[in-house]
Amino acid sequence: MRDKLTGKSFLKHDLVVHSYEVGFNRSLSLPALFGYFQEIAWEHATQNDFGWENLLEKNAFWALSRVKVEIAHLPKWTEKLELYTWPSGVDGLFALRDFLLYNERGELLVSASSSWLIVDIKSRRPHRLDSFKRNFPINDQIRALKENAGKVAAPSGSSFSEIQVKVCQGDIDVNGHTNNMRYVEWVMNAFPLEFQKEFEPKTFEINFLHEGMEGDSCLIQSFKESSNSFIGAICNTNTQKELARTHVIWQPINNC
Repeated sequence: MRDKLTGKSFLKHDLVVHSYEVGFNRSLSLPALFGYFQEIAWEHATQNDFGWENLLEKNAFWALSRVKVEIAHLPKWTEKLELYTWPSGVDGLFALRDFLLYNERGELLVSASSSWLIVDIKSRRPHRLDSFKRNFPINDQIRALKENAGKVAAPSGSSFSEIQVKVCQGDIDVNGHTNNMRYVEWVMNAFPLEFQKEFEPKTFEINFLHEGMEGDSCLIQSFKESSNSFIGAICNTNTQKELARTHVIWQPINNC
């Protein structure tokens, strides 16, 4: 499919997996992967006059709402990669953006779809996407996944693990709330090291539900739905608001 990912609708980043982007197993971490997504999305939006500074002039900002990631294989330390992104449509108030990650041999490693909102800085309410639809180079003919990132169901399984964290100033992004990468990091940290020595993520979904602010105390819980399927919940323990919800499907690590 790479030969079709050309033109103004698409942006490509050539990447190398750095030592600080991998974990104990030398594989790219999910927070680092989300960092890749965030950076290329912001750059592409800026190129098309819908970047952070452009929206700031209109008292608005981009807010990531939903992401679904399907993983064939996570790249290893020092691997060279090609990351592609493009605006793939509009669904109500959501602006859709897709991602595909390849290695230098042309093998597809990761496919992802994301849903974004343009949010008013003061009211924290989403804007309509009329101007976005008119002026952004949308390509809805090519999709990374068969479906958009959807709503993650509430947990119903047995409790598997939990950790507690406090939002620090280093967790806050340019929009004044917790960076999306931190939620991913916390969810992955809720799975013990011994578990992650045997299993790796196959599918990762996340819904961002409320903003996390500096000083918030958060409880991250993981619930086992089946042998390889887990629902996660990140809750502000002071307000009892659910900040994010995740669904992770794990698969045994193939060391062959």
